[in-house]
Amino acid sequence: MDVLVQTKLSREEWNSIEKPLPANEKRILELIRDGYSNVNLRINHTKTMFSFTKLQHTEEIEFYLYDQYFSPLIKRMVQKYGKTPELSKLSTFSVSSKKIKKLKSIEALRIKNSDTMIQTEKQNIYEFILLDYAEKICQSLAKRDKKHVHELYTLIQWRKNSIVAIQEVQRFVDLVVEIAKQTTNVMSVISQAALLIEENPSLIQNEDMQLFKHQKDLFTLCKNPSNKLVLYIAPTGTGKTLSPLGLSNQYKILFVCVARHIGLALARSAICIEKKVAFAFGCNTADDIRLHYYAATNYTINKRSGGIGRVDNSKGDNVEIMICDVQSYVCAMHYMMAFNDPSQLMTYWDEPTISMDYNEHPLHDTIHRNWCENQIPNVVLSCATLPKEHEIQDVLQDFRVHFEGASVHTITSYDCKKSIPIIGKEGYCYLPHTHCETHDKLHSIASFCEDNKTLLRYFDLKEIIKFIGYLHVFKGTVMTDDSDDSESESDSESESVSPPLENQPLTRLQSIYPSQEKPVIPDRYKMVNYFTDIAEITMDSIKVYYLTLLQHIEPSHWPRLYKGIKSMQNKRFPTKTTLQIQRSYSTQGDLSGQSTMVRQQSDSELSRIRIEQLHGILLTTADAHTLTDGPTIYLADNVSELAKFYIEHSDISEALLESIRKKIEKNQMLSEKIVIMEKTFDEKMKKADNTDKNQEPTKKGGGKVRLKQTMDETTEALQDNMNNLLSQIEMVQLENDYIPNTIEHQEKWSPEYNKRGFIPRLNTNVVKEIMALPIESSFKILTLMGVGVLVKQENTDYEEIVKRLAQEQKLFIILTTSDYIYGTNYQFCHGFIGNDLENMTPQKTLQSMGRIGRNHIQQDYTIRFQNNAAISRLFETPEHNLEADNMNRLFCRE
Repeated sequence: MDVLVQTKLSREEWNSIEKPLPANEKRILELIRDGYSNVNLRINHTKTMFSFTKLQHTEEIEFYLYDQYFSPLIKRMVQKYGKTPELSKLSTFSVSSKKIKKLKSIEALRIKNSDTMIQTEKQNIYEFILLDYAEKICQSLAKRDKKHVHELYTLIQWRKNSIVAIQEVQRFVDLVVEIAKQTTNVMSVISQAALLIEENPSLIQNEDMQLFKHQKDLFTLCKNPSNKLVLYIAPTGTGKTLSPLGLSNQYKILFVCVARHIGLALARSAICIEKKVAFAFGCNTADDIRLHYYAATNYTINKRSGGIGRVDNSKGDNVEIMICDVQSYVCAMHYMMAFNDPSQLMTYWDEPTISMDYNEHPLHDTIHRNWCENQIPNVVLSCATLPKEHEIQDVLQDFRVHFEGASVHTITSYDCKKSIPIIGKEGYCYLPHTHCETHDKLHSIASFCEDNKTLLRYFDLKEIIKFIGYLHVFKGTVMTDDSDDSESESDSESESVSPPLENQPLTRLQSIYPSQEKPVIPDRYKMVNYFTDIAEITMDSIKVYYLTLLQHIEPSHWPRLYKGIKSMQNKRFPTKTTLQIQRSYSTQGDLSGQSTMVRQQSDSELSRIRIEQLHGILLTTADAHTLTDGPTIYLADNVSELAKFYIEHSDISEALLESIRKKIEKNQMLSEKIVIMEKTFDEKMKKADNTDKNQEPTKKGGGKVRLKQTMDETTEALQDNMNNLLSQIEMVQLENDYIPNTIEHQEKWSPEYNKRGFIPRLNTNVVKEIMALPIESSFKILTLMGVGVLVKQENTDYEEIVKRLAQEQKLFIILTTSDYIYGTNYQFCHGFIGNDLENMTPQKTLQSMGRIGRNHIQQDYTIRFQNNAAISRLFETPEHNLEADNMNRLFCRE
């Protein structure tokens, strides 16, 4: 499998760019396009009373709607809860006394006609939701049960949006919020932050659509027409590759992509909002460039369909975005310069570090040539792991020398709207505080993360909250050089382990340190002093606060703190300890990191020890239930061995495997015969309808005669034989208890039923399609379980099917090499970094991690490493940055 191949687009790829996008995705594209002229643009599609009823927004109608639908609800709440001491301020609420004109009868009638629809959709109309949340807060405050934090936090965050609700409703809700804030401290919010932020669908339900900060910075910077080189660094999945849609409002864009699927995805998005695009893939001359219909200036009309027929691709006056591969860049650049001044052009190079993790690569010479011959003075290098300015000074100096007056800018960003936890080989979440035995190491990693905040998205929020709570209730003893640290484990734990944060009374949290001891953290960094308002508490701010705490922990307390932290650690996923597999194994090799297992002839229980040794990677059996919400990608070097491993460890009996193999072999033989017959049949049909160019003319003058009868007796017999063989192909399928996360499978393997366990969805047509391909039988068997394997092989049809199934979220797991990360922007919920990828650079590891959690926010995500050393390298400054060295070598003219 070669995901970096530089060839012309196939017909299937051309067709893919014309597929329409869903309405919600189109809105995002329009936001990026329109946001260039107004970077602070905010759009909200929440249903309010006015947007739902489509009534004209006037004072009279607003008052009428309030009086008709919301005033009775508010009066009832005031009467019911206003006498409660905590809610006595509710009685002060009164509607504005400003005189409002009486509503016109026709307007009142229009509202009355909408009444049934309003009553039916109350639960989806913003003002009703606001009052429902307000009432739940009042109930909780009246009962003093403190169960209102969820509603309170959600309402506070909603106030940051641009939704315009009915004024009096919003004013009442604001009053309830202010009352509730007086009795709610920040500690109670932070202790529940995972539920309030990560597991709160209401939080993002009414969120504004707006540009990411890095897009705002990029658009603002690029409005300056002077020559510039921009280092554009932001996490994957945050819209970097869509930014050219906005930039194309001012510049004509040359979008350079090594991985073609990225360019095709941009093309599809651009066409969706009617941007004028052209393509240069596998080009040797300008004649190979192709324009999309929107960009065409000269074209013919198809007389039969009335649509655009042949396009004159030599006229590129209208092209707004030229999408090209690395091989075709120089050709595309000269093409665009033929119609535009270079100052009006911008080269947007997506993922320029692709192939930079190799000392030598076939693309290196082409990349160097492109940089040397580039004549466009505005360049954006866009990459999540782009080296920093001080690492590529040669590149920056070369650009300044070649383009007079050019400036260099860096735009960096980090996205902390989601947590994608790193799981180590033993099954524990990786965070600095759980893996740094010494304070020096802790401080070093914290400082590194401060400079590389994109790593914060890989810190588990639940573990962070647990640590913050423990830090605030920890009562330690200062360790001195002559302290006796030989106490028993139980004595150590009894001094250091404290109850969770949410169980601690406020008075204790504020006065936990004896006066003679040094505090664990300075007072100014305690929660009550760091966060002054509940509105400040977000995923981002909590993780930044976590880094701050790591850098200000009193060193003398760390040894005992660390012991207490380790004693409280739990593995991320439960296991079923009574697992049984009707087969025994002997060890051989090193696939799992400890040993592989080879099937033997005898039948017996698989011991618990062996399950423990393979814990975490039995993805088709014992660990399948941990793969939730969507597909998983498993990156390894030796993918074929990994495929064999899952065949051998999927608990499929030898008899069943043999039966499946026999059916596959039989089907394969039939398929080969059918292919030969189809070829013969096609040749006969070509001759019959005179489409065979090699056929001799059959009438004077050299013309060909179209026969009325296209099928003779031999052709019909051939077709009958093909149909007969097709009918003999047997359907191959597995029972549900072999298909991951079905009810039957989970009953057999899971400690308890996980309704979020992701189940592969392959229809019979896809299975038949794959069964007919000339590929290894093991790949076909894995397909039945929802496992796709992407390795380089002669037959490319299987690869395309697997990619299509990945795009459609139908597969359970994809097994592939690390280079595949450049060949996909699909959504994966879980990722595995194999034990044999020990030489993968930290930058490429981060690129691999970027495949996880690209789209939806509130799902469970994990990245699981089979080699803990690879995790450690992510949090250390590398002694040798191969990507930076290669850029300094290739992105220079001398």
